[in-house]
Parts: sequence; structure tokens; C-alpha cells
Amino acid sequence: MAKQKSGHVGEEDTTGIVEHGDQTMTEYERIGEIDPNQCPDTESSNSRSEESGDDTEYEGCAGLEHDAPSAESDFVTDAIHGSYDLPSVPEVLIGADNRIRIRATASYPWRAICALKITAASGRRFIGTGWFVSARTVITAGHCIFMHNEGGWVRSVEVIPGMDDATRPFGSATGTAFRSVTGWTQSRQRENDYGTIILPANARLGDRTGTFGFANRNDSFLRAARLNLSGYPGDKGGNQQWFMAERTKSVSSRVIVYDIDTMGGQSGSPVWVLQDGKRFAVGIHTNGHQSGNSATRIEASVYNRIDAWRALGT
Repeated sequence: MAKQKSGHVGEEDTTGIVEHGDQTMTEYERIGEIDPNQCPDTESSNSRSEESGDDTEYEGCAGLEHDAPSAESDFVTDAIHGSYDLPSVPEVLIGADNRIRIRATASYPWRAICALKITAASGRRFIGTGWFVSARTVITAGHCIFMHNEGGWVRSVEVIPGMDDATRPFGSATGTAFRSVTGWTQSRQRENDYGTIILPANARLGDRTGTFGFANRNDSFLRAARLNLSGYPGDKGGNQQWFMAERTKSVSSRVIVYDIDTMGGQSGSPVWVLQDGKRFAVGIHTNGHQSGNSATRIEASVYNRIDAWRALGT
């Protein structure tokens, strides 16, 4: 039995655990007139209480707004630089740039994907991407909320669903309650690079945008799957959403690799499959390399953690 949790498009949220379908039925998203289908675990949070060990759990604090964000131009550095000393371009275009700009960002599923404007504990500004799984729960990369080289837990993250340049069709909300896992916050392990932002109780943006489903799929399913990825790359200013789709390149127990073009700022983007009109994230985009860009795979422990975080923001 494979686990999956359904998303919703802004109406009633239907959820359940069902067996996965035929992997040959996954599809690429269609963008306007472009139809790619025609072409061939332990929780950690920003709480004062802390225990050591990979199996410990921290409680977080309530989400409260901090200072108003500065101008958009201040946020141009990919969040991964907050945890690693890397070249100026930590993610890569593989061959020609095949990304497509999403202009209908007020439509589902694009509106459930968010530009992140991150203020680190050090005061430095970064960019990233996240996506809704419930009214107040935004999933992202662990390095978007906990930065080893910038003081640990970030100070705040402004979440802007469906952003398109100066247009913010659903406004924004600022979160200060974050959760990840100790494999990332204590050990900086690439395969544990994922986390969440829990927005304040009065910021139920996911009710308006709709949410992504998420699923734990087996190796054979993922190897055959058509993967979709969309986020907010810094080389385009960090305020425009760009998309690309491609088949899986390789799969390991905790990582999915693909030749989907990405750039800094797309960290935290959903990597999803489209089946029978439903969208299920199977990974969280985190890394780039000429040999393939990659996501933290949503396997059983990641699935269970995201499901628990989803419930916190319902």
C-alpha cells in the first residue's frame, strides 16, 4: 500500500490513503498551448527547548509577524548559501534553458506555489520557494528555514502565493514558526533537507489558493514518472514563476534526480506527478549539479512528517 494525501483546488479538501495508480498514467502539466505530454525523521523546530540525538523532538512557537520586509530587490541570494559555501550559482541549467514562465499564477496549481522572502537570524536576505499542503502549512527546503552559516533558524519568511512580478493575487503572510528534522538542523544531511513554515492562525491563505497532495511512491513508479517542477528562480529576479517538466533520471532511497532546469531561488519547489487530474508532490527540490538537479524524496518517514505538519496548519 502506497500512501498519498490529496490536495484541493480551493474548495472542499478530500483526503485519504489509497493505493498508487499505474505509473504510465502520470502526465506533464499543460501550459497554455504548450502540451509536453505530446513529447516523448525526527522533528526539529524553532523552540527554545532542545534535546540532543536524532530521535528527539522540539516544540515550536506560535507564528507572529516581525518587521515588514524590505524592497524585493534586497532578496536575490538563494537560501542554500545560508548553509553551504558554494559558487555563486548553486543550481544549474542542463543544456539549453527549457523553462517556461507561468503567467496565470492566480490559477491552480500555480497559485499554491509561493515565492519566499527570507530574513535570516543574521539579518541577511534570501529567496526560496514553498507550496501549500493545508490552509497554513507551507512545505519548503530545510535550508530555507534553518541556515547553518547564518545563525540557525531564520528570523522570518514572507510567503507570497502566486506572485508575478509586482502582482500578489492573494497578498502575503509572514511566518516565524518553523519545523524541520534533526537530520538537517543538527547534521546538515542532504537527504533530510526539508521543512515547513506554519503561518499565523489568521493567515489561512491555503484556503484560497488550494493545496498540493503528496505521496510516497515506490521506485518503479518514480523511475517511469513524468515530473513537474515550478518555482521562483533568482536569475529571473525571484518574483516570477518558472516551470519545466521531464522524466525522472534516477532514484535512490531518499533522493530523486532529474534533468529539469533550475536556478537558485527554486529551492523548496514542489516536484509533483499529475494523475487523473490530481497532483501529488513526490519530492522537495533542494540541489543542483550538471549531472542532474535533485529533490529530497517523499518516502515513508518524510510523508509521515509532512502529514503531521499539514495537520498543524488546518
